[in-house]
Amino acid sequence: MIRLALDEVKSDAAKFFLIPVRDLRIHDLWVPHLVSQTPRFEVVFSNEPVTSRLFKEAGFRVEAIPFYNRETYSSTEIRERVVKGKSWEELVPNSVASYIKTIFGDERLRELAMSDEPERHKHELHLKF
Repeated sequence: MIRLALDEVKSDAAKFFLIPVRDLRIHDLWVPHLVSQTPRFEVVFSNEPVTSRLFKEAGFRVEAIPFYNRETYSSTEIRERVVKGKSWEELVPNSVASYIKTIFGDERLRELAMSDEPERHKHELHLKF
């Protein structure tokens, strides 16, 4: 989805790398693992407290990312809208909304938000097969 969004805004692919790095879920090993999997870097951009702390302790400069209208443009808000059946597509790039629908991501999210409690089945799905 990151590649789709960058392509949509016509970002020059020669100016960035997208590198998937497995999360080891072991704080002591994660930073050295990430460093071993990526080209050399000096600055880490993060607002996530644990990530910031781990990189600072490893000697990296960490800079916060400025938020843009965070109440609206947040993954929590987008997921909440999807689950409640509200409009969410305008909060993500068109290519990303299209992709999410193509893989039935919106339907999957609503299904995952369901409960086995009868009063909580407000978001019941009728999957298309």
